[in-house]
Amino acid sequence: MPLRPEPVEHRQTGYVPSPILDPPDALPLPPLTGDFDVAKQHLSEYGMCFVPDVLSAGEIERLRTALDEQAAAERKLGDLAPPGALGNKQHVANMVNKGRVFLDLIERPETDELAGFMLGRSFLVSSMTGGMFHAPTTEPQPLHRDQGYVPAMATFPAACNLFWLIDDFTPASGSTHVVPGSHRWRPEYQIKPPPREMSVQVEVPAGSVFAWEGRIWHGLGVNTNGEPRRSITTYFCLPWMRQQENWGVSCLQEVLDEASPKLRARLGMRTYGTLGGVYGTRTRVEPGGFGNRDVEFPDYVIGEGGKLHPLRRVTRRDSAPVS
Repeated sequence: MPLRPEPVEHRQTGYVPSPILDPPDALPLPPLTGDFDVAKQHLSEYGMCFVPDVLSAGEIERLRTALDEQAAAERKLGDLAPPGALGNKQHVANMVNKGRVFLDLIERPETDELAGFMLGRSFLVSSMTGGMFHAPTTEPQPLHRDQGYVPAMATFPAACNLFWLIDDFTPASGSTHVVPGSHRWRPEYQIKPPPREMSVQVEVPAGSVFAWEGRIWHGLGVNTNGEPRRSITTYFCLPWMRQQENWGVSCLQEVLDEASPKLRARLGMRTYGTLGGVYGTRTRVEPGGFGNRDVEFPDYVIGEGGKLHPLRRVTRRDSAPVS
C-alpha cells in the first residue's frame, strides 16, 4: 500500500496562519478588542493583539505596589543586585519566586485563551519578568524576534509574550516598537531586523494585556517623560523547547509545593512525552511509555559506584545575610 502524505504544518495548536506578505510590508496596528475570537484573528493577521480592561483597578494597584516594593528591595542589594537593577530601566527577573499576585497571571483565563491559541494546551512558562522606568532613557532597544533561536523557516509561533500593563503604554513613556505583520514575511526577511522606520509604537491603556507571537520584530522604546510605565511580562514557549529561566535551579521549592497542577505543568514539572523527566533514580512517579506525567524531585541522585547523594533544593528557609 503506498504511503499517504499528511500536511506538515504545526498541528498541536488552534493557530491558523494568514497568507505570506510578499513584499514584506508592515501592517497598521490592530484595534483594541474585548472579543477573544477577534483577538485570535488579530494574532494570526497582525501577529499581535490588544485586549483592554482585563485587570481591575484593584488588581492594577496590587500589582503596582508589589512590583514597586520588589524593585526597591532588589535595588537596595547594591553589589548583589541583579544585572540592570540600578539603571534607569529596571528588569525584575524570576517573578515566580516573588509573590502570588504575579504567579496568578500564569493561570488567568486570558493566558489560557491567548497563549493556548498560539502554543497549544501544554505550553510552558519560559520566563516571567517585571519592568519599569525610574527616569528617562536615551536609546531604544534593538528590534528583535523573541524566537530568533528558532529557524526562520518555522511557519508557526514557537513562543509568545503576554504583557500585563499596569501603567498606560504611550510613546513618551517608552512603549514598545512593533512591526505588525512581520511574522508573515518570507524567511529571508526574518534574519536581520528591518529599518526602525517600519515600526510603530503602541499606545494601550493600563489594565490591558498586550500579546504578540515570537516571530514579530519589536523592541523597547525610549522613555522621554520619566513615567514608570510598569508591566509584567509572561513569556511562554512550546513544550519541547528549552525555557529561558532554568526553573529546576531557580524556583523555590515552596512555590512548587503550593502550586496547582496547572501551574506546576507550566513551570515544567510535567513531562512532555519523554522530555523533562527525572531518570536514573527512583521517585514516586513510575516511568515508562510516551504519555505525560507529573515530575517529582527524588530524595537521592544515584552517582558513581551506586552512591546515593541527597538532592538539595533551595527553600524560603535558606537565606543569606546581606552585607
